[in-house]
Amino acid sequence: MNDSPQHPAIGAPPDKLPASLEAITEQARRAHQHHLDDTVRRLGRGERLTAEQVYEALHAQTLCRWWLLVARHIEHADSGGLPPAQAIARFVSWITPYLDDPTPPDPSQAVGTRGREGELELALAHLGHSMALIRQGAARTFLAQAQTLAQAEILVPTSLTKQSPSASTGREATA
Repeated sequence: MNDSPQHPAIGAPPDKLPASLEAITEQARRAHQHHLDDTVRRLGRGERLTAEQVYEALHAQTLCRWWLLVARHIEHADSGGLPPAQAIARFVSWITPYLDDPTPPDPSQAVGTRGREGELELALAHLGHSMALIRQGAARTFLAQAQTLAQAEILVPTSLTKQSPSASTGREATA
């Protein structure tokens, strides 16, 4: 059942990235579906999920959603779509700040706090930090893949865009 690409290290892009937007989007879709299926299967069996499994599932989901949004922007933005390089550049600028996102919770605030409310506050602070780290890892992967597309100058297959001949080549806004 494990036919989706795996990351050699959590949060790192695969060694060999696909060179087209369609291939990257499909890879992200498959990875997300694999982790979703694995999570549902494990929970259905009554198994506990490990932190690594939750991280990988959320990382894959985040990455998949970003690439699906890029494809959607190419197809539908302002009723005519965006040139692929412009759509990718837009997402690169939106996603880059996630590289500096995590702010660790302040443990001194939890000292002396007891009971259910204290546990909840501490858990939410740590969960917020964990989600920021997941976004940071997904951002690194996304940006590496976007750079690969820019270097390959293969930004989008014809099936994802309806770019007119008079439209920009998109090279001026590469990621």
